[in-house]
Amino acid sequence: MQQTFPWVSLGPLIAFNVLLLCTVLVFRGVYRKRERLKDVEERFESKFLSRWMKEYWYWLTEPIVLFLIKIKLTPNKITGIGVLISLLSGYFFADGRFGLGGWVMIAAGTFDMFDGRVARMTGKATHSGAYYDAVMDRVSESATFLGLAYYYRNSWAVGLVCLALVGSFMVSYARAKGEAEGAKYTGGSMQRPERIVYLGVGAIFIPIISYFLVKIHPGFSIDNLYLLPLAFVALMTGLTTIDRITKVMALLDKKR
Repeated sequence: MQQTFPWVSLGPLIAFNVLLLCTVLVFRGVYRKRERLKDVEERFESKFLSRWMKEYWYWLTEPIVLFLIKIKLTPNKITGIGVLISLLSGYFFADGRFGLGGWVMIAAGTFDMFDGRVARMTGKATHSGAYYDAVMDRVSESATFLGLAYYYRNSWAVGLVCLALVGSFMVSYARAKGEAEGAKYTGGSMQRPERIVYLGVGAIFIPIISYFLVKIHPGFSIDNLYLLPLAFVALMTGLTTIDRITKVMALLDKKR
């Protein structure tokens, strides 16, 4: 991992937190009068990200969605742009620039929400578009994990990356297969938004924490820092997969 003064993470982080602080104060007053979004209620059920946080993020990014509609970007083009951003994130991870990789990963994850919202707001939501989006989500996620696998290629930690990748894919597959069999269950603790938050935010803080830890303990191995969010995602995706499998099987048995 490249050890430089962490302004690449710290600078945007300060600016981002100032933005969050100001907008959260505004949203607190707006939230009580705001109509609850069915999109949030139907698509996301999470133990780690509250409904308030998801409603806030939808509200904060709404001007971007309206801008994309104004310039007439189609949902499929938006999906493609999100994949390209994810590929860039994977490149930064592979190169050891975790701060940049984290910021780009969160940008890609945020951009990925826009295609569905634009489709629904413009009346262009289709089954083929939803299918394309789901497939491209897996491509985007693979880009990040492949970048991490390349970075840790000479370490045992590459196995941890593989576990997180398999767990992430299984979470999505357990849901998709259940829906194909007529049993819809969207619950679980580590869905894609959570994975993006934990891996992305973890990567953003790595350069900041490592800079000061190396100052205190010059022999400290900064490569080990990112293993904490990776291990957490690997563990929780495994548990979420088990939860989805058992819940879907119960729904199928009840249906039968």
